[in-house]
Amino acid sequence: MSEFPKHPVLPAELLERWLPRAFAEADLPADVRASAMRLGLRLEGAGGGEWVLSIEKGDLRVNAAPRDDTAFTFVQSVDDWRGALWEGRGGAIGKAAAGLFRPGAANAAAGPAAMGGAPSPAALEQMRSLDGLVRIIVRGGTGGDFAVGFKLGPGPIPAQPSATLSLDANDAAAMERGELDPLAAFMAGRIRIDGDMGLVMQMQAISMQAAAQAKKA
Repeated sequence: MSEFPKHPVLPAELLERWLPRAFAEADLPADVRASAMRLGLRLEGAGGGEWVLSIEKGDLRVNAAPRDDTAFTFVQSVDDWRGALWEGRGGAIGKAAAGLFRPGAANAAAGPAAMGGAPSPAALEQMRSLDGLVRIIVRGGTGGDFAVGFKLGPGPIPAQPSATLSLDANDAAAMERGELDPLAAFMAGRIRIDGDMGLVMQMQAISMQAAAQAKKA
């Protein structure tokens, strides 16, 4: 498989050149190969921009294009995107978000969108009916706070998040090591939700329903 760049590169280079090739060469599950989905990506800052990632007939295409019509869009600063990919920032949240950009990597987290991962194809289209921006912030880690956001539903990205989930960097690291369950952390108040909690619950419910249906299939 194509070796992941050892040092940070421009987003366009990784996304448009390396990622489709790595996807084609990766040993991925058959259901991932057979899926059809479109994700949006906005990276903010120097070297950033907007892209649409499309999986169709086993191939991944990445185009620099407006993401306004996608049902789900990753929103992140270029610095935090690089921090997750090359510096291990963000604990379990950073690992889940970075998993999209490292196909086939050992233990690449795909897990629920509410914990930083990409939604499943089944959940994706249901999220098209939602509208809002959810931001996750990991506070106090090496390099400062780490954040990733998700625009749910098509349309413009709001200037301010509809809901913010925040947790301590130590708890995010414990989740990555498997020592802390996200649900237990939430119930204990170690994950804080500010803003539209209903939007977060809808996103989580869609992810859980899609996962349950996939197990029955």
